[in-house]
Amino acid sequence: MVENLRLSSRELQGGDERPRRRSFRRESKLVLIHTIDQDFHAAVCGHALENRGHRVVRWLGEDYPVSAGSSLHISEGERVDVLHTRHGSVSSCEVDVVWYRRRRAALAPDYLDADDMGFAENELKVAECAHADGFERAFWINRRAAASISDIKPNQLRAAQDSGLEVPPTLISNDPYEIRDFIRRHGSTIYKPLTGHTWGDGGCVRRTYTAAVTLQDLPEDRYLKATPGIFQRKIDKAFEVRAQFFGSVCLAVRIESNSLRGGDVDWRLDQRSITRCAPIDVPLSIQDACRKLMGKLGLVSGGVDFIVSPDGSWCFLEINEAGQFLFIESWCAELKVLEAFCQFVESGEVDLGNLQRSQHIGLEQAILSARVSGLLRAQ
Repeated sequence: MVENLRLSSRELQGGDERPRRRSFRRESKLVLIHTIDQDFHAAVCGHALENRGHRVVRWLGEDYPVSAGSSLHISEGERVDVLHTRHGSVSSCEVDVVWYRRRRAALAPDYLDADDMGFAENELKVAECAHADGFERAFWINRRAAASISDIKPNQLRAAQDSGLEVPPTLISNDPYEIRDFIRRHGSTIYKPLTGHTWGDGGCVRRTYTAAVTLQDLPEDRYLKATPGIFQRKIDKAFEVRAQFFGSVCLAVRIESNSLRGGDVDWRLDQRSITRCAPIDVPLSIQDACRKLMGKLGLVSGGVDFIVSPDGSWCFLEINEAGQFLFIESWCAELKVLEAFCQFVESGEVDLGNLQRSQHIGLEQAILSARVSGLLRAQ
């Protein structure tokens, strides 16, 4: 299941312009995680890294600015960024790895005058961007600019096509005529939003998912014009694949989506019923195309979703850079995803090579330990 990617770290992290980083070949690392409170992945992975002897500092988005602060010191050719968090302070000259896991826009404190709230939030936004980019000598998973670019689905689709991956016939539009014409020409069509969204509805939570759409399902033209959407020809599925890349390592599972309720359009609708998935070897040609995609987007890590059609074709759906990957190990215990991530952090390199044998705790023990330590609330 492990294949080497041959992209250099400079290519994957955005070219030659950033300063040369120092060697990361020492035992203990200082890892800075941008996250939010009770983020499952940040809690479990961060705690696993701590158990391996590393120092982990968590920058919680909801703490800034009331319970967390940032400072930039510039003098005599030197510059140092400092973050003050509930877990301690950390400076840009000592951080080895930054995991840009979860972001939350800063809100102005409610004790400010209402007329000053807009000014304060604009200032906070600029400061957040500045301090996120201040730790340039660290190894980033993934850089802020790359994360922002890759989160835009049209960018993903363009880059995937340019990388040699098969992309379904797609229309992204708010033009009623073009939308209706696309559905007429392609027949079975699915709709996706450009971004995910959640609504609160009388105690219920409603989320956006992929949905089948026909001409009869479309609303009035004025509503189609109100927001663009992604319309794609529906692809026949033999099964689906999630392939997780940590630099040079690729770990992938086969998802039998056709056996799930609603799985013909979106397996996430019934993902709670999944208890077991088989591992799958991603063809080398697909891995090569994925590494080109990551290079174009400036990513060093990402989870790539595919539909595999009955004729064996691999059709690209999307890439998720944010770090939802532990579910792979929960469905396929032989894929040591948590271990792979920790070794990726410890290497500080894109070309990780083969995974090393390890006596460290696995996913189940790491989850239990994180709960005992109070990083996750007991369920």
